Amino acid sequence: MDPAEFWATGDYAVVGDLWAQPGRDLAASLSVEGRDVVDLATGTGVTAIAAAAHGARSVVGVDVTPELLREATRRADEAGVHITWLTADFLSVPLPNGCADLVTSTFGIVFAADPDTALAEARRLTRPGGQIVFTSWSAAGLFGKIRQALASFFPEAPAPWHETADDIRAVAGRDAQVTEESFVMTVESPEQFVSQLEQHSAPVVLGAASLGPVWPQARERLLDTVRAVGDHTGDGFQLPVGYLRTTLTTTTDEPHPTTG
Repeated sequence: MDPAEFWATGDYAVVGDLWAQPGRDLAASLSVEGRDVVDLATGTGVTAIAAAAHGARSVVGVDVTPELLREATRRADEAGVHITWLTADFLSVPLPNGCADLVTSTFGIVFAADPDTALAEARRLTRPGGQIVFTSWSAAGLFGKIRQALASFFPEAPAPWHETADDIRAVAGRDAQVTEESFVMTVESPEQFVSQLEQHSAPVVLGAASLGPVWPQARERLLDTVRAVGDHTGDGFQLPVGYLRTTLTTTTDEPHPTTG
């Protein structure tokens, strides 16, 4: 299944909004004002829209899935910001070398099957002295624990390269600055959250379908993991979610390969 078809499965807009806070935090914490920003694997445009709202000179949101970009366009119009949306694979973006001061990706390019190519393309797009900043789920956080809980059901799934600082530096380089971040995700209940994933999260929808009659067993393990991480409060069920933020700074002498 190609990436566009994969991410068009379910409705990412529904579940993506549950973990949208890191994208807004990323844009708010970076000096985006007056800078040219390219947001890779932009999805519904959370980070791109936030960057535009914080005064970026220009913002380009790149995603392979047209359905998600249509939703991103709707949201940008609603927010009253101008963004250029580009339907493309982040492994080969039809933009010129050095077109951005800042390249971002919130839980996007880290899921590339070929992270070396993904990061090389991000570097190609970044001007000398610019930054690449991306987020990823951590091994110790909610989604890392979910992956670990379900790993035995999907033995052919590749090992992640983005869940620890050491693993990230092994791919991105020893100069990568990796910090631990977190936010709180509030859902109605563990059962409601898992049901949302079953209906709208492409990896879960497709994973459940691939397991067939074994899925109820995997679902119970998923539910147990969510219950163990979170806690009931007066506002619902609160889940602390840990993630990693990686910053790469391009140098003046860094080579810029041409796009294929």
